[in-house]
Amino acid sequence: RYALGEVKRAVETFKFASIEAQEIYGKVIPMDAATKGKDYFGFYLRVPKGVILAITPFNFPLNLVAHKVGPAIASGNSVILKPASVTPLISVKLGEIFENAGLPRGILNIIFGSGSDVGRKLVRDERIQMVTFTGSLPVGEVIKREAGFKTVTLELGNNSPVVLEDVDDLHQVVDRLIIGAFAYSGQVCISVQRIYVNRNLFDDFVSLFVEKTEKLKIGDPLLPDTDIGPMI
Repeated sequence: RYALGEVKRAVETFKFASIEAQEIYGKVIPMDAATKGKDYFGFYLRVPKGVILAITPFNFPLNLVAHKVGPAIASGNSVILKPASVTPLISVKLGEIFENAGLPRGILNIIFGSGSDVGRKLVRDERIQMVTFTGSLPVGEVIKREAGFKTVTLELGNNSPVVLEDVDDLHQVVDRLIIGAFAYSGQVCISVQRIYVNRNLFDDFVSLFVEKTEKLKIGDPLLPDTDIGPMI
């Protein structure tokens, strides 16, 4: 059921990118604020970067691809997509969808392989103008160090805390925290990882959290009533 939600989010992401494609403007700026700027104008243009390398993780194998591929293509770039080696198939399907929609050949290029081998070679390649990566902090540090003068954007790991001081409905709060902690088998950078609880709530919170967590169903993620599937 989480996969269906991810597909919907990916569709929204591509829609947002298509809208922004119509908002790529330059600007003309009068320079007459300065005494000698009379009758002078400055301007800037927004132009494509060129070839963008997108390296994506396994936990959202479609939506995080959409986050990178959609805006890149919408702004006139070509993309080399290297999806996570353990979740490549959805990227193949996405490539087929783009091809059937009429995207010219060479705009979206999908390559498979390990990050330490294929990914590293691509990051170092001087024909690539920009690298965008979502994944762990250690890998992000390597990419930043080896990318040279390329533009680099990094979306890295997190350690997400929740602070509980006073609540009106503890059951509702616990339900939300359990979803935040265990959805997608907990393999999300913004998953709930630490909970700080006011000592006046602590005992009731722990008891209720354990009780509700024990009711989660572990099993086949293709079944709609499964709460936690296998971990990657």
